[in-house]
Amino acid sequence: MEIKDKTIALLIDSDNISREYFSILLDELSQYGRVTYRRLYGDFSKPKGNGWKDALLEYSIEQVQQIAYTKGKNASDSSMIIDAMDILYKGKVDCFCLATSDSDFTGLAMRFRNDNLVCIGAGEKKTPEAFRKACDRFIPIDELLEAKEIAEKVVKTNVPVPKAEVKQTQKPKTTKKQNQSIAETRSLKLVEIAKEIIDDNAKSDGWMHFSLFMSEIYRKENEFSPKLYGHSSKSVSTFFRNFTIKGKTIFILKRTNTYDQIKLNQ
Repeated sequence: MEIKDKTIALLIDSDNISREYFSILLDELSQYGRVTYRRLYGDFSKPKGNGWKDALLEYSIEQVQQIAYTKGKNASDSSMIIDAMDILYKGKVDCFCLATSDSDFTGLAMRFRNDNLVCIGAGEKKTPEAFRKACDRFIPIDELLEAKEIAEKVVKTNVPVPKAEVKQTQKPKTTKKQNQSIAETRSLKLVEIAKEIIDDNAKSDGWMHFSLFMSEIYRKENEFSPKLYGHSSKSVSTFFRNFTIKGKTIFILKRTNTYDQIKLNQ
């Protein structure tokens, strides 16, 4: 399913999503449409909630204060759900983005889909599979941030850091070798999924309609993004056209009349 030109309500659970991810989240949503509602839920009387203070004015985010009346309970959940249903009944949006790593929103995501509304989820690696699968798209914000940081390091000149400074600032991070291994595993998985899709849906000449191909990619891997593979462009056709493993081009794309087609490079 292609998702474009939507009017999006972005609801953020500040108990589960930190400020550092917001620009990435907003950038990803821009490919799906225009974000109208921007609401942040949490108890901002606590230090944890103050991390969002600078973003409120910069990005025109509406802050919704919710005090936790019961210790150990996430009060933001109920407030977000009530607000979401209010927005739903106003009928002014056709897409919701639930930014949370909490499985409690799985039922809400399913409700949106049952009402033929697009639901986009956004969260960290810890986000339960049930919530991920309940969404039409899922934005893995921590993985996208990590991919962005790796890409920025590649274009920068390596400047030696004084030893004394390393002791104060150095944090455990994945090594270059580990990053390459993660990237290779992800790429091989994508190729496996893509080959299965093309084998099942291509015409006798091996060509497949590209939009159908992408619909199947998102159906099987709804968190797919070229950026996860170190590709800076949002253009998925450009990504697959330039996709290589160990120097070998995996896919071939061509333009026929007004649409693109794709096939495996045998």
